[in-house]
Amino acid sequence: MLYNCSPSDALVEAFLKTDVAFRNELMFHRNSKRITHKDSHPGCTAVAALIVRDKLFVANAGDCRVILCRSGQPFPMSKEHVASCPDERRRVVGEGIEVKWLVDTWRVGPAALQVTRSIGDDDLKPAVTAEPEISETSLSPDDEYLVMASDGLWDVISNEDVVSIIRDTVKEPAMCSKRLATEAAARGSGDNITVIVVFLRPVSTAERIY
Repeated sequence: MLYNCSPSDALVEAFLKTDVAFRNELMFHRNSKRITHKDSHPGCTAVAALIVRDKLFVANAGDCRVILCRSGQPFPMSKEHVASCPDERRRVVGEGIEVKWLVDTWRVGPAALQVTRSIGDDDLKPAVTAEPEISETSLSPDDEYLVMASDGLWDVISNEDVVSIIRDTVKEPAMCSKRLATEAAARGSGDNITVIVVFLRPVSTAERIY
C-alpha cells in the first residue's frame, strides 16, 4: 500500500492490484478444475471517479466513458482505449502483440479484442494493460453531475443526448441512470449497458417524485 501518495497514484495502484487479484483468482479456479474451458481469458474494462476536496480525478482503462455536466454542457473526463486509436495501437504493437484490421475495425491479438486496456485478459498482458489513464479537473458551482457508463450506452447515445435526456428526467440519480439505460436498449444497443449518475450538487427540477 502507498502512503502519502497522490490521488492519481492511488487510483493507478487500485487498478493494477485489482487486475492482479482478478488473474490470481482465475488461476486458482483453473488449478482447482472449476473451469472447464482452460483457454478462457475473461476480462473487463473499468472506470472510477474520486473527489478530493475541490478536485475530481477520473481513472479509465478500456472503452467506458465519463462526462461531467458543466454549465449545462458535457465535459469529457476520459477517452476510450481501443485499437482504432493510433497511439494505443502503437503501444500494443510495441509490446509485441499483433493488431489486425478485421471486418470493420482494428482488433488485438488472437482474441480479437477491440479494447487495449482492461482488467484480466491475461493472455494479452502486458500489452493490454490494466494501467488506467488519469484525468483531473477543479470542480466549481457550474458542475452539476457525472455520468459514468460502459460502451453499451455510448454506442447509441451521444454526450449531448445524455445531457438532454437527464435535463428532461426527474432529478434523482437512480432514475436518471435507469432512464439512460432504458433509452440505450430502446435504441438497439447490443452491448453491456451499465450507467451510474452522480449528482455533485442539488439540481432544480419541475417534476415531482411520487
